[in-house]
Amino acid sequence: MTGALSGSRITLLQRIAAWCQAARLDEMPAEVVHAGKRCILDTIGVTLAAARHPARQCILGYARQSYPSEAASVIGSRDRLSPVGAALVNGTAGHLLDFDDTSYTGIMHGSTVVLPAALAATEHAGEDGRRLLEAFVVGSEVAYAVALVCTTQHYYKGWWSTGTFGAIGAAAASARALGLAQAETAVALSLAAIQACGMKAAFGTDAKPYLAGRAAAIGVEAALLAAAGLDGPPAALEDRNGFIQLLNDGKADPGALDTLGTIWRLVEPGILFKQYPVCSGAHAAVELTQHLLREHRIAGDRVHRAVYEVSPTVAISLVHDRPRSIQQAQFSMPFAIGVVLAKGALDIESLSDATLADPQVRAAMEKVVMHRDDSLQNEQAPECARVTLTIDDGREIRGYLGQPTGMPEKPLSDERLREKFLRCADAGGISHAETQRLLAHLEQIELAAAPLPRHDVPATLGEN
Repeated sequence: MTGALSGSRITLLQRIAAWCQAARLDEMPAEVVHAGKRCILDTIGVTLAAARHPARQCILGYARQSYPSEAASVIGSRDRLSPVGAALVNGTAGHLLDFDDTSYTGIMHGSTVVLPAALAATEHAGEDGRRLLEAFVVGSEVAYAVALVCTTQHYYKGWWSTGTFGAIGAAAASARALGLAQAETAVALSLAAIQACGMKAAFGTDAKPYLAGRAAAIGVEAALLAAAGLDGPPAALEDRNGFIQLLNDGKADPGALDTLGTIWRLVEPGILFKQYPVCSGAHAAVELTQHLLREHRIAGDRVHRAVYEVSPTVAISLVHDRPRSIQQAQFSMPFAIGVVLAKGALDIESLSDATLADPQVRAAMEKVVMHRDDSLQNEQAPECARVTLTIDDGREIRGYLGQPTGMPEKPLSDERLREKFLRCADAGGISHAETQRLLAHLEQIELAAAPLPRHDVPATLGEN
């Protein structure tokens, strides 16, 4: 910990709180507001897609017992819970399919933590869609700013930054939604920071999406407690026993906070929106494989061997060569490519025990080999892939893809994002009429009288 950092009279969280309290939607650049709306649409879509997931039903059943209230919506259900309970359920559901957006600022899934917190706090406060959008942008920018302070060392050290940075962003979003004063906001941030946690040991289990929900719930609770008068440590980040020292070995770049409100991380570097419901580390490999098969007019079953050379970022994420569950399969290059070779497409319906057990898929998975190549590490293409497909006639087909479609430099269009939303809602069992109603609401969220329309799904869905 540097002397300048530990000896500052104004703490890092107090600096962040001052920005949060002053931020206003009408002063944000139009492209930032648009980016925020895209994130909200996509996150609610992937949350709907998980509406019938067993783990979502498990966490919802628990929350009904533990957090009864009528204050906040459960996305994809008529249930209403306390703000903390709703954030827990929605944050978990939003990450269950690993189909939610990704930011390479901090290497994290910011929206699936920040949006549930912003939504729950906005509804609790009786505020409108404009306040939801404002709170979401504020919370997202705070999460990414703290990530920049801690640098990518935090992620590579083994912390899951979605949980650690996300909790602080969720507190910022909740504080803004509730209209907290600067001092209260600083307390909310500190209460979240001292609880922030998330270990990458959770990968491949239900604990990973649960950590996203837990981070969202921590943020909401921290803001509500700050509003009620609870105190917290103002230097929770830079204290000698604080976040930076304990979770990041004292390494920090506090100057990163200077860019809050001038460099908006929602647009610079921007957000990755996923085409496939698996870890983003597999996306370049999947897209490139599909492209090579189409370009050379080769059926997947003609591939004899598929070799993938990948960056370190990919290698440390796709850790399950022989997955035993769908949760593990979402972090498996052999599964992602095996499904493409055997079925031609990797989509929401691929995430099933039947797919994992399919003899064709299992046979295709045996053909897939992944190697880490440190020379491929590139900040502009962090999850790249170099592919060599050996065909049954002996030919070798090669390719390289640095940035899959969906990356900020190759963004999904608004229309493709709408199409993804519709697919997700359909997968979650939401009726066409209700989906269209919700889509229209979200596309004009800044004009909406409420963050979400009431009863956005049939009553039976949330009761299963």
